[in-house]
This record gives sequence, structure tokens and C-alpha cells, in this order.
Amino acid sequence: MSEKLVESLPPRAIPQQVVSELEATDAIQQAIAVRGYNVERDGETVALATQLLVNVRGKYILGLHLSNGEWRIVFDTRDHLELAQDGARAAYEAAHDALYERAPSDAEIDWETTPRFWNPPQ
Repeated sequence: MSEKLVESLPPRAIPQQVVSELEATDAIQQAIAVRGYNVERDGETVALATQLLVNVRGKYILGLHLSNGEWRIVFDTRDHLELAQDGARAAYEAAHDALYERAPSDAEIDWETTPRFWNPPQ
């Protein structure tokens, strides 16, 4: 599923609205646009996502990052089985940490969506 999901994404930043629409897929429980930038189109501001967090229903959490026109899996809970014992919050924190490590500079980010319980690694 994870490779199929990545291959289904266009090779560019995607509108936040499209990210929300991923949840209409039976396999996707939650899709969050984590970081991105804004562009002006036809007089309207459009938020484009360059990092995503995807919860595949009851199975695993993925952190996806757009780099050089290619979406890449930068975090997969299946590669971190120790997180299963620590619960969902630990998995979300680890996924956000992995995305943060790859985030562009603040000058290139117009918006960020992170949970209140998460803090950037020190």
C-alpha cells in the first residue's frame, strides 16, 4: 500500500484539499499536510503541501517528503517496531521528528500543521 500511495501522488507539491481527499480512500484513516508553501492562483491563495503524514487504517503511519519532484517515505512505523509498545502518540512524534529533520528552511515554509503535543527536537 505505501509504495502504491507514493506512486499515486503527482511529482510536485499538492494542494491541502487533495491531501484531505486521500481520506476518502478506504485504506487511509488520516492524511495530514504537515508543511508547505502558498501560491497565488487566480487571485486566491492555495496552500501546497511538501510533507505529509498518512495513517494507513489500523496498520502503520508514514511520513512523506517531497524532494526533487519525488515523494519519498522518510518514516514508516513498520521500521520502528519498538514504537508499538509506546503507543500511537510516540509513533506520531517520531514521524513528525523525521519530517522536521528534512524540512526546508523557515524561509521556504509558509505554514506548518503539527499536533500540540509535539515539539521540534532539540
